[in-house]
Amino acid sequence: MTPIRRLPVARAAEQRYSAERDGVSLADAEMMFVHATGFCKETWLPVVAAIEETHPSPNAVLVDQRGHGHNAPHPGPFDWHSVAMDIVELLERTNKPVVGVGHSSGGAALARAEILRPGSFSRLVLVEPIIFPGPYERRDIPLAIGAERRKRSFASREAARSRFASGPFVSWDPRVLDLYLDHGFRPTSDGWTLRCLPEVEAEVFRQGSNVDTWDRLGGIRCPVTVVVGQNSDSHQQPYVNLLLEQFTDSGLVVLDGLSHLAPMEDPVRIARVIVGE
Repeated sequence: MTPIRRLPVARAAEQRYSAERDGVSLADAEMMFVHATGFCKETWLPVVAAIEETHPSPNAVLVDQRGHGHNAPHPGPFDWHSVAMDIVELLERTNKPVVGVGHSSGGAALARAEILRPGSFSRLVLVEPIIFPGPYERRDIPLAIGAERRKRSFASREAARSRFASGPFVSWDPRVLDLYLDHGFRPTSDGWTLRCLPEVEAEVFRQGSNVDTWDRLGGIRCPVTVVVGQNSDSHQQPYVNLLLEQFTDSGLVVLDGLSHLAPMEDPVRIARVIVGE
């Protein structure tokens, strides 16, 4: 699997990247991946590994959103415009347009980054992007309430894995689950503890409708592929077609048998979509 190497700290947020060889920097980036709320950049590694089987050395940059993974703790704020600005800051250090791949809030962040810095991406692959029309306001939605109640520590890594593997993430590829446990948690005096604090995750959810990205999607000129899971609880018709209509150049891929967490469930199929197979 592609090793993780350290990237110099960006002012707004500490980021890391994956690269097959030494010396790769943001200037050499060809692809950028941004994860969903509550998770971490390493959950993309099986997707990158699947891409490498047919496209060696893709120079993939994996970004931890503020307050997540190795970019935690973070002082915030956790509004979605600020997350997009973190990505814009990284894109300032690239030498050419890259392929952007984002999941859920990560997809929304990449779309907004392209709006804020046009021409940053040669193509966008947005997996179940959370981009909704107004009214734009901070909302105390059920996902936020549930996140605040999330168990933040387990007795051990093994206890956490047992809970997730037989519970909420039973459909995940085991490799992704292990990466989430290894990088989305850290050892503390309380046990195996979430890096993304429940209150941070809850605030990110509350801010999801407090940004006007929907109204500005027509300004994105690069091709956009929207990927949805057939069993998604967030991306169904007629909403999906309404979303596609906001872009200038868009296409839709529906993946049978998958849910909103499609990248965690079938990394290989997501990789095939990214490379256009």
